[in-house]
Amino acid sequence: MKLKYKASELFCFLSIMVPTSMFFSQNIPPDSSTISEKVIDDVLIIGKGVIDVAKERETPIAVSIIKKQEIRDKGGNQEFPAIMKNTPSIYVNDATGYGDAKMVTRGFDQSNTAVLVNGQPVNGMEDGTVYWTNWTGLIDIANTVQVQRGLGSSKLAVSSVGGTINIITKATEKKASSTARFVTGNDGFWRTTYEYNSGLQGKWGVSFATSTWRGDGYSRGTKGSGQNYFLSIGFQPNQKHNFNFIIFGAPQNHDHKYYTKISDYKRYGYKYNVNQGWFHGKELLLRSNYYHKSVANLNWDWKINERSTLSTVIYGSLGRGGGTGGFGSKYIETQNISTPQSANAIPGSRNQQNGTINWDAIFDYNLTHNTDGIGTGKDNYIMRSSVNDHQWYGLVSNFNHKFKKHFEFNVGIDGRAYTGTHFQQAMNFMGLSGVSDNISTNVNGMNTVTKNYNINPWSSLFRNVSKGQKLGFDYDETIQYIGAFGQFEYVNKFMSAFIQGVISEQYNSRKDRFNYTPTNQKSKTLNNTGYNIKGGANFKINKNHNIFANAGYYSRQPFQNNLFLNWKNDVNPLADNEEIIGLEIGYELHYRFLDVSINIYRTSWNNRVETISNESINQIENRSGIDELHQGIEVELLAKPLKKLNIKGHLSLGSWKYNGNAHSTTYDSNNLSNIISEQDILLDGVKTSNAPQFSYGVGLVCKAFKNFSFDADLNRYEKLYSDFDITRVAGNTKIDLIELPDYFTLDVGASYTIYLDNSSLRFRANVNNVLNDVFMTYSKTNLKSGDKGADNVKFKGIDTANQVYFGNGRTWNFGVTYNF
Repeated sequence: MKLKYKASELFCFLSIMVPTSMFFSQNIPPDSSTISEKVIDDVLIIGKGVIDVAKERETPIAVSIIKKQEIRDKGGNQEFPAIMKNTPSIYVNDATGYGDAKMVTRGFDQSNTAVLVNGQPVNGMEDGTVYWTNWTGLIDIANTVQVQRGLGSSKLAVSSVGGTINIITKATEKKASSTARFVTGNDGFWRTTYEYNSGLQGKWGVSFATSTWRGDGYSRGTKGSGQNYFLSIGFQPNQKHNFNFIIFGAPQNHDHKYYTKISDYKRYGYKYNVNQGWFHGKELLLRSNYYHKSVANLNWDWKINERSTLSTVIYGSLGRGGGTGGFGSKYIETQNISTPQSANAIPGSRNQQNGTINWDAIFDYNLTHNTDGIGTGKDNYIMRSSVNDHQWYGLVSNFNHKFKKHFEFNVGIDGRAYTGTHFQQAMNFMGLSGVSDNISTNVNGMNTVTKNYNINPWSSLFRNVSKGQKLGFDYDETIQYIGAFGQFEYVNKFMSAFIQGVISEQYNSRKDRFNYTPTNQKSKTLNNTGYNIKGGANFKINKNHNIFANAGYYSRQPFQNNLFLNWKNDVNPLADNEEIIGLEIGYELHYRFLDVSINIYRTSWNNRVETISNESINQIENRSGIDELHQGIEVELLAKPLKKLNIKGHLSLGSWKYNGNAHSTTYDSNNLSNIISEQDILLDGVKTSNAPQFSYGVGLVCKAFKNFSFDADLNRYEKLYSDFDITRVAGNTKIDLIELPDYFTLDVGASYTIYLDNSSLRFRANVNNVLNDVFMTYSKTNLKSGDKGADNVKFKGIDTANQVYFGNGRTWNFGVTYNF
């Protein structure tokens, strides 16, 4: 029998069988490496006038595209940010538990990388953080992700210091369809999903999706479970107006993993979790998260005439939930019996054989150290949850006018109103019937709490906790923001250029019911003006080559958490607007068989202030004058040597470091006039931490046989530096970081589709970190052998006393999707 294969099919088949398969990835689907407005036009309406989509060879920014099929295929049981790890200058640490992934863009963390969902900002109003645990449903509903590095194309005043992640979800789709999907994976993971699209039925259309998931987590004590829901109702009364209402949410519970000493990992295994414990024979985690964030928006696109449109979205978000932890002056024993225990450590509270928490010992301790079942914060230890409720409302409206020739003008407003309520409540009294809080600064005197509350994300959505049942703290943070933006754009067949500006006012205040008497609970309202201006141009040298450049200046208002000190109404005198200057130039080459983009960037981030509270010792540290300079080169390419083969590569070479020295002042948190210590922090030239400054990846996507495709990703990470602990730095001593070992990951996947009458069945399998490599993704400390507190024992060249995260070992997932 003769076997007949095309050359491309034979090449792909061999690439699966031989070790060269290590050098390939699937970041850009075979059919396209770009995105157009058709992605938006395929739905009825999602407020497309407020979504700033970067256009191929026109928008002068660095951008990478991840499309719907790749999101579904690569998602599996990974965290949503993980689908972006095959793009330049993106680093994802997802080894901490479901929903806890951290993403860094060009060396800037998530609070300085803007995340937009359908054009709406989702970074936390208080500190800019993105909590991916609230957005687990994006795996099921995201249609496209644009990774816009640098200033990005958004007209809003957003935290795009490192870049902008522009996520466009599904909405009310024009075509009728249904999809059922089941995914399973390592460590008990599974997710079921159902999607339905009615299509446009006259003037109306409906789409909805729902899913349920659970998993034990790769590491011990990282279980998670939740649901996702999505509903979109579209109404198209005529050719001039489109309306769409969307509501979605992702209620969930998941357990946390924390960084831990290398020596503890070596003793208890790489899956060890210091937060894991057992209570009356059942697993109980010290740190767990529960949250239900529901988002709703109403979109209206109005085609005023052939040249003018008005797009408006009104949105609201209701978030309820929090995270668990301990409450009281007592402590759980450390996980190393040879280490001297704190005088307040509860005897036997740590099982030294496996490192887990012995909650039964704490239960027994509380029974013998209380008065009539009522314990105290000083003498006992209970489980509490810190609640972080919020309501967030906003409006974005954009007017667009196209002039007769080449010119286009946009003007609009962006308003946001946010209130976050923070307090603690009892979760498990650990043998007590209540606890009296006498270690706080509550001016209203002693407070005895006798009610405990579960950590169910659904019941927390409507829960009301009375004032007398709150612990630790109880305050509101209110932020109001109003901004106006404008953009002028010029486009012809040879070039495109734009200039845009934003001016905004932000008002911040606090109401503290715990530390102040009723007449003094409201803080003063702080008012800060921010603005930014940016522009760029793209020149098409010919049909195959183009160059672009952009530049911008941001004056960004301080985050709420830096404006007020130590969880009180005391105003930070050092907090002022941060200054960001971004410059970038790029070159792109486009041929039928090859696409290449090269860009060089320089971002300076100046006048930063960091506030760090340590409640356990009643101290607060104020770091001021922190400047950073991030510059580098990025390369991205897509080669199509054969019809059924795509080869992709990316490279990021960065120089991210502190520029100049900073100053540290430590105060007594109960008396800010009492300065405990002052010192300069010699940071000049010190590398920034949390992301590798040199990384690259190569890969392939191969349609080996009919309806079958294979893909692989190889990513290499180098020059990853530790964080540092200022308390271990002697005065006027330069910070000396440690460099973590280089590492690489290899991920492979395969898809097979069966086409039936008016339906299809798609099978997908992924194996991540195929070689089960052991690597460190982050170090909290920078201890070297010989330092105080060091073990003087090394693992991969790093002292084992350092507290690190290890990345996940080999993981897998398999899914079946039925489209009908």
